[in-house]
Amino acid sequence: MAQVHREDDWMKPIQTMDVGDRLITKSRVLTRSEVELQALLAGEYAPQFLSEDGARANGWKTTLVPGLLSLSIGYGLLMQAGFLRDVIAYMGTTNMRFLAPVHPGDFIRMEVEVTSKKRSDKGWLCEYDWTIRNQDDQPVGQGHNR
Repeated sequence: MAQVHREDDWMKPIQTMDVGDRLITKSRVLTRSEVELQALLAGEYAPQFLSEDGARANGWKTTLVPGLLSLSIGYGLLMQAGFLRDVIAYMGTTNMRFLAPVHPGDFIRMEVEVTSKKRSDKGWLCEYDWTIRNQDDQPVGQGHNR
């Protein structure tokens, strides 16, 4: 029977979970400093990420957090929760979509569900669906990982 686990009371790597099991991580705030560091490191100098005026000129109420920064921090939350602790290779993401804007000061958490497990000669091949949710429980990103 599938189980739902919260990071607060559980740390278990994906390889030890069953298909249908879910994990919900703790929440974490996204800061303006992180957005600025992402822009500096990745060269993402789009005005909607770095300037209130630039964001408004592009139709947003305030600056945005780049979707890939939200995803990267989401992966960090999964690492901290122990979910990805024993992963030896990232095989890819499919069906990745960003569904709603994330702004500096928003909180996000990751929710994942194990969808497939197969034993191979190098260990387990595991797949999972992921959803990034904000402080209002609204999904802001989703995809499928292998």
